[in-house]
Amino acid sequence: MHAKNWREKIAIRSAALMCAPSGFGYDKARQEAIRLLGCGAIAPSQLPTKKEIREKIGLLSGHQQTLLRRCLLDQFLAAMQHFETESPQVDAAWLTAEILPDTQYVIQIRGEAEHKASATVPVETDGIFLLVVRRSSAGDAIFNRPHLGIAELRTEIERLDLALEASVPATTSVPADRFAHFAALLFPLEVVMLSPTRHPEGDALYHSLQVFQQGQQFRDYDEEFLLAALLHDVGKGIDPENHVVAGLAALETHISQRTADLIELHHEAHRYRDGTLGMRARRRLELHPDFEDLLLLAECDVKGRVCGVRVPEVEQALEQIRELSEKCAEFD
Repeated sequence: MHAKNWREKIAIRSAALMCAPSGFGYDKARQEAIRLLGCGAIAPSQLPTKKEIREKIGLLSGHQQTLLRRCLLDQFLAAMQHFETESPQVDAAWLTAEILPDTQYVIQIRGEAEHKASATVPVETDGIFLLVVRRSSAGDAIFNRPHLGIAELRTEIERLDLALEASVPATTSVPADRFAHFAALLFPLEVVMLSPTRHPEGDALYHSLQVFQQGQQFRDYDEEFLLAALLHDVGKGIDPENHVVAGLAALETHISQRTADLIELHHEAHRYRDGTLGMRARRRLELHPDFEDLLLLAECDVKGRVCGVRVPEVEQALEQIRELSEKCAEFD
């Protein structure tokens, strides 16, 4: 079995959890990611740092600012509820200003004159941002600017949720970088165990990496074919009963039509090779412009079911395809 890279998997899953409506903080997101991935006992050295998780958050969506603002408002709300009786407020400018992780954000509380801004109280929250509470008198200039209280924050969070639902895919975890998206779909396959009679090699990720490795022997120059080989089973981590449809839906615009066709038709190619495909379907498949590659993909799929064979890590496989893609782009 190939070596596990739990650090990367935990970082990606933690980032997705922190950007989801649950609004987990770093520690809770890491714990939940470990539980969801079934990692078992993980040494501290294998856990991703906050910086690593932030980098993954940056890949999660083209709507990064909206997601970060949503996280900030969630963290504001959680902290302000501890001071609810003192009418806490935050500067309304954060509704439109650029939001940056690991930045200090201030919650203002109207206090007595002796508790002016010099008294800064850190808020114990586990999130992407550092919050502090400052007590200021009602006459301080800080309160002359528009501010938001708890009720206004809740209204704004509801508005952002509606905006995210309308503009971001339901998973909220589709990265702008398609290779990061591929990685996010591949990692869950490690806990998808395949039929021991047809797949003695074990889990779907190990199988997928074997198929990719087989594909390299025949089409090491063909980015679309190699992606089909590597990604043909990603749907098994989403909907095992209808994994081809689920996989294609998750991949959508991140792959070419040719790669999609290879994935969609690879089961028919298996049946063609086995002689169990009907005559009309055989003729349709034979007329497909990628007929030979479909049969080759099916062959690689069958050969990628060996126990104990060494395979590349997910990151290595994707990096090889990325380099191939960049080389091809130079000649376009």
